[in-house]
Amino acid sequence: MEAEHFKALEEKVNQLIKRYIKLKEENRELMETNRRLEEKIQTMQGELEETLEEKHRLNEKLESSGNMHGEQIKNRVEELLSKVEEVVEG
Repeated sequence: MEAEHFKALEEKVNQLIKRYIKLKEENRELMETNRRLEEKIQTMQGELEETLEEKHRLNEKLESSGNMHGEQIKNRVEELLSKVEEVVEG
């Protein structure tokens, strides 16, 4: 009877050792995956910051070109109105 108990205990210890080894390997893999994902997050955060800066620069450019464009349109409209006035008065 004692031999059976000892054998059952030995089997459980062996199962625990196998499980420990498996969990240790899974933990190592998860740690590596976590490291890679953290690197990817940092890279993506850098890219996001660059994109936001570019968006800001483009918005500034658009605003300044929009103002210039608006001035050009205003000048052309004034020229056209002057021509219309000349034709109406003439």
